Amino acid sequence: MTEEEVAERVRIATRVFDEFPHQVAILDGEGVIRATNRAWETFGIENDVGVEADMVGENYLAVCRAGEDEDSATAAEGITAVIDGRSEEFSFEYPCHGPDRKRWFTMRATPFEFEGEELVLIVHTDITDRHRAEADVAERNETLELVAGILSHDLRNPLSVATARTELLREVSDGGGNDHLEAIERSLERMRDIVDDALLIARQTEPETLEALDFGACAERAWEQVTTGDATLAVKADATIEADETLLAQLLENLFRNAVEHGGDDVTVTVSPREDGFVVADDGPGIPESERDAVFESGYTTNQDGGGTGMGLAIVSRIADLHDWSVRATNGPDGGAAFVVSGVAVGQ
Repeated sequence: MTEEEVAERVRIATRVFDEFPHQVAILDGEGVIRATNRAWETFGIENDVGVEADMVGENYLAVCRAGEDEDSATAAEGITAVIDGRSEEFSFEYPCHGPDRKRWFTMRATPFEFEGEELVLIVHTDITDRHRAEADVAERNETLELVAGILSHDLRNPLSVATARTELLREVSDGGGNDHLEAIERSLERMRDIVDDALLIARQTEPETLEALDFGACAERAWEQVTTGDATLAVKADATIEADETLLAQLLENLFRNAVEHGGDDVTVTVSPREDGFVVADDGPGIPESERDAVFESGYTTNQDGGGTGMGLAIVSRIADLHDWSVRATNGPDGGAAFVVSGVAVGQ
């Protein structure tokens, strides 16, 4: 290369080095800072580091060791291990709070060779946004766990007491007021269903186990767990699918319950496998095309007067997501609604 070409490359490299948004420094084998970029210098100016803002010529190891906190000592030891060849790379996260706001950074030390000299690249990256997001998620998870505890214990106990007292009241009843007792029992049963659904949403994070399941048998067992009146189940399922058995049962029960709630006690529900999943269809009134995406939203229901909570299909969608499946609502072959679950491992 000509001298002009070399100079141009140097100018480009210097520009890139200065435009890099993270704080970068290059150390020699003694820990002395040989070069820093503009972000490093700007950080030094804004935070009054007590030495020249670019810190070129300062021994970074000495600066770290002079710090009184444990993080400074950790940084010095990690960088020293990279310089000595005891570690191929070192990184750790640490707080670096300013007077006006809290901040968190990650520091990474990586060795490299330049013109025969062993050097170390130090990069400090601001991870405050990520740290805050993780803290928010942890706080929400803690809240969810608290709510789940209330549902599973504090609410289940009075529900069990109310159910037992209702049964006793029916035993001592002289026959009057049974309609009221039946209404109370239905409400208590619905409350238990709501608790179960809410716990599933709050606590389930991923399927515990996946196994090859007889899909037809799973559908028939799920049907037995739902109050179906005179509704009919038609199983056209000679196949196995890879799924978590408990979650699959919950998915099917919610689809069956939805079909009966909207299609009536005499609805026929048909379950059939397909190449990459399965379909649960009914011959009820169907779902308007404009509402087919909305039905999977939590709280969406057209049966509020009949006790619908709007969580059943949201749970179906959630269970599908946990398996990496997809689910959509469409027209059924008999004019009703059909729920198509795709992305399932299906065998014969």
